[in-house]
Amino acid sequence: MVSAWGTGKTMCGIAKAMELSLRYPNNLGLIVRKNFTDLKDSTMKDFTLYTGIKVPSNKDVKLSNGSEIMFRHMDELAGIIQNVNLGWFFIEQAEEFDTSEEFDKLDGRLRRKGCFNQGFIIANTNGHNWIWRKWKNSGGEEYLCDKPFPHSFGGIKYDGYASLTEAQSTDNPHLPEATLASWYIKKETAPSQYRRYVLNSWEDTDTADCVIPYTDLMNAVNREVFTLSEKARVVSCDPAEFGDDKTVIFAFEDAKIIDIEVLRKKEPMETAGRIVRMMRANGAKKCAVDSIGIGSGIVSRLGELGIDVIAVNAGASSDDKESYRNIKAEMWMKAQEAFREGNVSLPDNDELIEDLAAVRYMVNSKGQVAIEKKEDTKKRLGRSPDMGDAFVMGLYALARMPKEPFIPYQEDSDTVNSYSIKTVL
Repeated sequence: MVSAWGTGKTMCGIAKAMELSLRYPNNLGLIVRKNFTDLKDSTMKDFTLYTGIKVPSNKDVKLSNGSEIMFRHMDELAGIIQNVNLGWFFIEQAEEFDTSEEFDKLDGRLRRKGCFNQGFIIANTNGHNWIWRKWKNSGGEEYLCDKPFPHSFGGIKYDGYASLTEAQSTDNPHLPEATLASWYIKKETAPSQYRRYVLNSWEDTDTADCVIPYTDLMNAVNREVFTLSEKARVVSCDPAEFGDDKTVIFAFEDAKIIDIEVLRKKEPMETAGRIVRMMRANGAKKCAVDSIGIGSGIVSRLGELGIDVIAVNAGASSDDKESYRNIKAEMWMKAQEAFREGNVSLPDNDELIEDLAAVRYMVNSKGQVAIEKKEDTKKRLGRSPDMGDAFVMGLYALARMPKEPFIPYQEDSDTVNSYSIKTVL
């Protein structure tokens, strides 16, 4: 259940937990919260409020039919995941978890016999995070088992992650009018918070350290970008040779993608050839390539062919050492600026938008902006942000392209200066 304030998420989660525990004797269930303080001060108190059962100091509630309910926070999960066979588990405020790792591991422990096995979560929306990908964006995809369930379950089939319940605050007719009025004020004073917590919008996030705010990304989708200069065309490439990472090649016309190729497990020389073909097909005069790792060979080959190539070493020092930890930080923060000022157009591509939204930054003791390690982004996103990296690299290359300015002209001495805009179609 992913829904707004005042929709009874916690009550529904606890009701389901009790139903599964009481219906099946000797069941074993687990209620999880990320932080211990939230578990103790919120989840456990709400459990007592709704059930009348006090949670003991060992955080294990035992029911009269032999069923047991355990309360644990994230740091306590390692031993549980290795040693127990659960009948059910319930994660409260699942958006607090950065990835689906804990959910997926607990899912693997749903193996208790004699009961209906189920994992469920409640959450607030938080952008296109792992919850959005697993439930909202899956389109209710069903995963059907080849083997039937035991006879006692009546041949019920496993429906994977098909079930998602959503609600806005106004869907609850029992909320006090004064409460709704106070939340409505946030529409003007805190619009992103209002959309997320009252309207249950998936397009907003509370992650203050995201490089590019989600609203800026959504506003850029299919935006018309106007320029008073000749349109510059470049190609960017984030290469990968093996593993799950992808080679992404973009062709840009100004800050808009006009061509794309995504490859897997291609050798460097073939990638170089595909960059050349992309440049020819789109009339690009310059390309940018990640020169770290296998990219160094691609850059060398392009140079041999006389291609004007920018070798991007993301770990190298920025010219603005006072502001940026390295080139990577400069690229991403300049991209942030371009999105904020409305100078970027994005295709309606979920993977690209997710990649760009996933990257976070921090400020070190020298006052320099630094971008998180790619491993951290990959863990949160569930993949490498290859499309995002290629896009930001393309913007970096565009900023280094000479622009032919607009040309003023005068029809005759009696007219005011007019301007022509030269456009390459």
